[in-house]
Amino acid sequence: MDAKRFHIVLTEPAKIVLITIGTLALLLIGAGDYFASSSLLEFSFFFVLPVCFFTWFLGGKTGLSISILSAAIILGVNLNSPVHEIKHHIAYWNSLVWLAFFSLLTFLIARLKALHIRERELARVNDLTRVASRVAFYEFAEAEINRARRFKLPTTLAYVDLDSFKEVNDRRGHATGDRVLITVAQLMQKNIRDTDVVARMGGDEFALILPNTGKDAARNVLQMLLAGLTRSMRQHRWPVTFSVGAVTFLAPPESVHHMIERADQLMYSVKESGKNNLQQEERAA
Repeated sequence: MDAKRFHIVLTEPAKIVLITIGTLALLLIGAGDYFASSSLLEFSFFFVLPVCFFTWFLGGKTGLSISILSAAIILGVNLNSPVHEIKHHIAYWNSLVWLAFFSLLTFLIARLKALHIRERELARVNDLTRVASRVAFYEFAEAEINRARRFKLPTTLAYVDLDSFKEVNDRRGHATGDRVLITVAQLMQKNIRDTDVVARMGGDEFALILPNTGKDAARNVLQMLLAGLTRSMRQHRWPVTFSVGAVTFLAPPESVHHMIERADQLMYSVKESGKNNLQQEERAA
């Protein structure tokens, strides 16, 4: 599972908007610094705002460029200031000090952003199985609902429960139980498309979302997946089978919660009728 899959990447239009906002702020602060210098007022500190803005949204390299540009603007303003008419070297010194400050700030903001991204990514990957977490699954499914609504595409969601998993934990220990979960997650991840997502929803329950997949195509995918999982359980001599409920939505439902709730109901219907089976349905909405 690649956590970066759930990392939000800025689109080109979004970047253009951010650059425009940041540039306007830089120009306004530069103008303010120019007029403030004639009144002997210190205004240079406000360049911190565009430096932080560009660094956070567009990266450390961009932030460093803005730091250099901000220091250059401060230098130009100071060289034309009555305070530095005679001693220009003071203006150069002050600009260097500001450049050092802005550069340090850029480094700190870039590191903070990297840590923030890492924490977001870790929250989106289940620690044990390394597939998507419940949080990531909801985010991905929400995006798929919007995409399906926009392009009128079918979407299939499957809910998978491991039958007799508690028996494995009780009789063979939690270490073996963890191996079962890891094996199941890895097999699921390996046997789905790049556009699909598998997530551990909690305990011994997993969910799969298959974008742009109708009922018949979903049945083929799920039956092949279940055959592979069953074969692996037998090879390891683990008494685990799988109860699966799958719903194909021809029209996007109101929410991800509704999708999961219906698939979950089908899965429990399988468990109540003898377990180790797949039950499907197709819904218009």
